[in-house]
Amino acid sequence: MLALALLLGWSVMQSLGRRDHLPPGRMSTAYVLGAGFGLFGARLGWILSRPNDQAAQAELVAIHGDELAPFLGLMMGAVVSGLYLARRRIPIAAGYDVAAPALAAVAIVERLGALLAGTGYGRVAPELPWAIQFPAGSPAFLDHQRNLEGLLPVGAEHSLPVHPTQIYGMLLAGVTLAVALWLRKHRSFSGQVVLGTGIAHLVGRALIEDWFRADAGPAMAGPLSSGQLSAVVLIVALGVVMWARARLSARSPAAYRPWEGGRWSPRDGSAAGSSAASSSAGPGKSTVKTAGGGKPAAKAKHKGKGGKHKRRKKR
Repeated sequence: MLALALLLGWSVMQSLGRRDHLPPGRMSTAYVLGAGFGLFGARLGWILSRPNDQAAQAELVAIHGDELAPFLGLMMGAVVSGLYLARRRIPIAAGYDVAAPALAAVAIVERLGALLAGTGYGRVAPELPWAIQFPAGSPAFLDHQRNLEGLLPVGAEHSLPVHPTQIYGMLLAGVTLAVALWLRKHRSFSGQVVLGTGIAHLVGRALIEDWFRADAGPAMAGPLSSGQLSAVVLIVALGVVMWARARLSARSPAAYRPWEGGRWSPRDGSAAGSSAASSSAGPGKSTVKTAGGGKPAAKAKHKGKGGKHKRRKKR
């Protein structure tokens, strides 16, 4: 399911990248680097958070949905892909703007995979009408059998009823994807999509879904856990950056709208630059290559014939 999610994300990013005049090959490379280092970082972060778990340290490259640190993985993937984009002289914000909707699509499939695997389950909710139960042997069942032995009947074949947090996550990821696509349609500056999508994801994942997860951390600042408190700080930070870029784009709109066909790269933006030049020429006009001295070649040739005819007439 993880491979399917990553493939879907790659397809979405390629489609949106072409619309924004970004090079498909280099965007694919950035995506592969981001995904690879992101998974490695997520796994490494989970292992480092459990220094006494020798079994986990022995399986560094093993990928299990419930044994990853998503936030650290996302940060590492973003840094690595951003460094690659900068090296290839592709605007980082433009690349992130096409990656944000792709990651929202990945989150939908990833949450579906978590539901099928029984990971990321919610808190016990015996009276919840839409609560779900997981079969014997599932992570939720084993957790209840180990920690809630008095509540789980002997010989039970299912876990206790729990919040369907995976379904909550799928719905919230769908809302995040809708927000990302809406921002793409109404954006006014580069980076607006990734910043707005990041805020929507943090609000949904940390401030809504985490309330119902069984593995939510203890309260640290009032009702907020350490993870939720970090999410609030990030939401404020992203909002400040979004406000600052909006002000800068108001002063120089063209510099912050590369998706309109502008020259996104001094080295590799020739295709985008030529399309912008042809569109700026207006209907019925065309650009003409110049001969030496900056004069059109056709005029230079015509002038040469005219001078020769005048010399003959003088003779």
